[in-house]
Amino acid sequence: MIKTNLPVLFIKNHEIFPFCETKLEFSDINFKKTISLAENCFENCLFIIHQKSRDNLESLQNINVGIIAKIKFKIDMPNGNMRIALKGLKRALVHDIKEEDSLYEASISLFSKEEIDPIEEIAMARTLYKSLDNYIKLTNNTLFDGVKDIHTINKLTDVVVNLLPLTHNRKLKYLKEISSVKRLKMLLDDLEYEMSIIDIEKEIDLKVNKKLDDSQKEFYLKEKLNVIKEELHETENDDISILETKIKNLDAPKGIKKRLEIEINRFKSCNSNSPEIGIIRNYIDILLNLPWNSSSEENFDLEKIKEVLNNTHYGLEETKTRILEYIMVKQATNNSNVPILCLVGPPGVGKTSIALSIAEALNLKSVKISVGGVNDEAEIIGHRRTYVGAQPGKIMSSIQKIGVNNPVFIIDEVDKMTKDIKGDPASALLEVLDKGLNNRFVDHFIDEEFDLSKVFFILTANYIDKIPEELKDRMEIIEIDSYTEYEKIKIAKNHIIPNLNQEYQLGDSEINLTNKTLTDIIRYYTKESGVRSLERIIQKIYRKYICLKLENKKKIDPNKNLEALIGIRKYQINENTINQKGVVTGLSYTPYGGDIVKIEVVSYPGDGNIKITGLVGDIMEESIEVAFAYLKSNYQKFNLDISFIQKNNFHIHIPSNAIKKDGPSAGITIATSILSYLKEQIIPSTISMSGEITLTGRILKVGGVKEKLIAALNNQITEIFMPILNQEEIEKLDYIYKDKLQINYVSNYQEIYDKLFVPNDK
Repeated sequence: MIKTNLPVLFIKNHEIFPFCETKLEFSDINFKKTISLAENCFENCLFIIHQKSRDNLESLQNINVGIIAKIKFKIDMPNGNMRIALKGLKRALVHDIKEEDSLYEASISLFSKEEIDPIEEIAMARTLYKSLDNYIKLTNNTLFDGVKDIHTINKLTDVVVNLLPLTHNRKLKYLKEISSVKRLKMLLDDLEYEMSIIDIEKEIDLKVNKKLDDSQKEFYLKEKLNVIKEELHETENDDISILETKIKNLDAPKGIKKRLEIEINRFKSCNSNSPEIGIIRNYIDILLNLPWNSSSEENFDLEKIKEVLNNTHYGLEETKTRILEYIMVKQATNNSNVPILCLVGPPGVGKTSIALSIAEALNLKSVKISVGGVNDEAEIIGHRRTYVGAQPGKIMSSIQKIGVNNPVFIIDEVDKMTKDIKGDPASALLEVLDKGLNNRFVDHFIDEEFDLSKVFFILTANYIDKIPEELKDRMEIIEIDSYTEYEKIKIAKNHIIPNLNQEYQLGDSEINLTNKTLTDIIRYYTKESGVRSLERIIQKIYRKYICLKLENKKKIDPNKNLEALIGIRKYQINENTINQKGVVTGLSYTPYGGDIVKIEVVSYPGDGNIKITGLVGDIMEESIEVAFAYLKSNYQKFNLDISFIQKNNFHIHIPSNAIKKDGPSAGITIATSILSYLKEQIIPSTISMSGEITLTGRILKVGGVKEKLIAALNNQITEIFMPILNQEEIEKLDYIYKDKLQINYVSNYQEIYDKLFVPNDK
């Protein structure tokens, strides 16, 4: 048994248990000396004896158990007192206590570790936890929250006893008891005793409260309330009676009316100075103003719907067809399964305006929100009312404003939502768009179910690949291509110009823009997928014309003097110049429509590397590497000098014209330009092509077919090579190219080689 000496601190009316901290304040000079001794010579440790008397040394010899404690911190107070915090460490056996200069020192040793069967210890701990849980439920005491993390009964008993409201003498018995098993049994008895006292106290309180008759209590409180109102010169609140009348006449589910009645009662009982009264009133107003059962009557006149859609938009046949299908199916089957459409296309092609036209055609109200840049899911599904300034989300706020439960609901820029620490708005939007869930949609602020299944949701996006995957599964995606020159001219003639004539009060023939003038505006003054810039420039022509007319100056004919009205040309189009060796005309798709691109190849001494210039993206760079690798791997088949390829570097340039070129469609054009250079054979500028190539020579499907065909026609191209996988799509567009283009459908590059190069190889 190892003995050690520690300075003794005598404490009365306080208990320091192992594993627990206690704060003390004292002025006794001997106490202060003991603390200083412990700090300087015993590493902040001292021995606690729960007894005040220190004069009779013989009486101290009867003490056999004390607590080893450590000083956590010490503060000298302004009033001369000393404040310390002590943490109990372990119980210790006292062998001897000596005194010198009013300071006491004890010779102590630690008790041997108590041997307890692990299974038995777990069982005893669980028994104590059950009893403690019952005690917590009765007292609602939160001091025991951290006790659940303790698993040894030695520590558990000391911590629990320290927190229980036991008498000082009872706690001293726990301090002197070295057996944790015995302390646990004592603790179970004390907990049972405390709970029995609490039960008796509750019974007494109940009996006392019952003595006051309920009817007398209600009468007393009402009379008191009336007296208070008379003193404050207040009369019956007409506002409450108005709200109660609105609730009575509200066309809503029974559950909503019940919720409103509960909130009205809260509103009545709330103090007029309480900040909560405004929150309750706001909540009641929102519930009253939601269109629970209020709907617009839909229009089922198919001819009128067709007329409205055709008058407001040129093209967009797929979208119009889908709307007509929905109307006819609903009229025939009375099926309320409302589709969720997502219109995807570049800016300015009419995604939002076609949605508004759908609402007009169906005789439905429309509402629009934008979720671009939204990163907080609470903006979609609302804030909980526990937060200051809480409001419903954008969905329910818009439904409340529009006043019906079946509007056309436009959710714009769904591809521009972001996700961060505030939540994932795309996931929050799932419940809104999912047909299996949105008939029971719950906004966090409203906290009641609302049926969104009657709402006609139309979403818009610019890029299909940026739409969250979880949303794509919930909606029908309709892609809207950029307008061709032909379509832009039609839109200008049939929509923009008639509207401007009416707006500026001009006759139909006063400003008569020809097709050539409109074509020049489209080509040289705009670079866009839609018609917004086109409309602005035509508006500028009208403004200039009217200003000159009012100033009595000479009128300028825009068909002859376009630059005088709108300035010099802003853009230049690629010209289909005569090709040289190593130059091939390709077809490309840009955000502004179809175009041609001249791919140029030259070489110079080197080691077979490739240099790429031009504003190209990663995909096109990959296409160049694949095309070059395909030709090198098949040099014998194409009769190429492999030593020349290995001893020279190749520079491939794709003129950008300030427009980035990217996408998987230039592979066969690049391969052809390399062969044209190596074989010193010129490919006529009247021949063009579009298609992606693989390392084995297969030709893959491409996009933007319609735009590329129009670009070929606009640049005097007479023959093109296209992937056979696009044949069905191209043949549907024969009204564009019929009798003007020879189209060669190919599946492998060998077919292009045989047609362009083999005749010259022989």
